[in-house]
This record gives sequence, structure tokens and C-alpha cells, in this order.
Amino acid sequence: MVRVDALAIPVFREDGWLPVGHHQATWDEVAARFSGAPGSRRSYLTAKLLELRDGLRRLGVTGVVLLNGSYISAKPEPADFDVLFIAPLEIQAMKDASPALATLLDAEQAEKVGGYSLFYIPSDSPALDRLSTLWDLSKEGIAKGVVQVHL
Repeated sequence: MVRVDALAIPVFREDGWLPVGHHQATWDEVAARFSGAPGSRRSYLTAKLLELRDGLRRLGVTGVVLLNGSYISAKPEPADFDVLFIAPLEIQAMKDASPALATLLDAEQAEKVGGYSLFYIPSDSPALDRLSTLWDLSKEGIAKGVVQVHL
């Protein structure tokens, strides 16, 4: 199962990453911490992230979102955010029944239109522990933290 650290979003380490761990936060905390100034790249990315959240909520989808990428770093102009959506067990059936959900969870569409990387996995998948552990590393293989929020 995905582990959660007790403290909300901690301060950045000297290298600009969050300390190792899954830091549980609210959506308000995420927006307050990572949005940046109005009109900034951070503000744009936050709007895209909240659009994804709102779309999933509108479609009645629940689950946990792990946020990753330069968006949750100290980088002044992050390139993007990465989302690992730990979805309900019936996510594939829900996606098959809803063209809107299928579009929302389309990784290629997320990358092309939204400018972010999206992955989803059912909460009972045997690959979840391995995937969430990979999420704990930067592209360079540096151990770091991620932010966890509930839909």
C-alpha cells in the first residue's frame, strides 16, 4: 500500500526536492504551495491540475492522486506535473462506460493538450507498490518526496 507521512507538505531540501516520503495534503494546500504568481507557468499548471481533479469528481470518480515532477519542486518555472492516479477497482469498467472519462484518462491527450503526464492504476493492482516506489525517484534517480491528495 502507498505510505503516507504525517506532516503536510514540508520545506524543500537543499537540492530543491521534497524530503523523501508521501506527503499527504489537501487541494487547498497544493494550490497555496505550488501555484505561483498569477499568469505564471506554475499558475497555469495548477489550473490544469485542478481541471483534472474537477473532471474526475464530476464523473463520480474517487481515488488518490500522487503528484510528481518539477511542479512539486523548488524549480521557479516547472516544465510539467506528473500524476499517478490510484483509481477505484472498477476504473476500467467506468472508463469503458464513459467516453468523457476515457478522454480524461487518456495519457496521450493529457500530454498533448494538458502538458502533463498521467498514469492510472487500480488500487488492487499488484504493480502498485512497485510503481509508487518508482514515483519516489527523480529522472536522475534521486530519492525524493511526492505529494498525495484525495479526490
